[in-house]
Amino acid sequence: MSEEEVVDHLPQLKASCAKHCPAQKKEYDACVNRITKLGEGDCEAWYFDLLHCVDHCVAPQAFKKLK
Repeated sequence: MSEEEVVDHLPQLKASCAKHCPAQKKEYDACVNRITKLGEGDCEAWYFDLLHCVDHCVAPQAFKKLK
């Protein structure tokens, strides 16, 4: 039995799906800029909005790549 090297496709899928969420990415980046200037607060809500959009795109594609 030969061992195949396991390839994680998830980072590549997330990167390609992030392009499908420009509005969420823009809002998150704006929040990060505000927080950087103010020096306090967080962008948790905007980050989770971005992740939700990316995950919605990734989920159907990720399972297609599984054996």
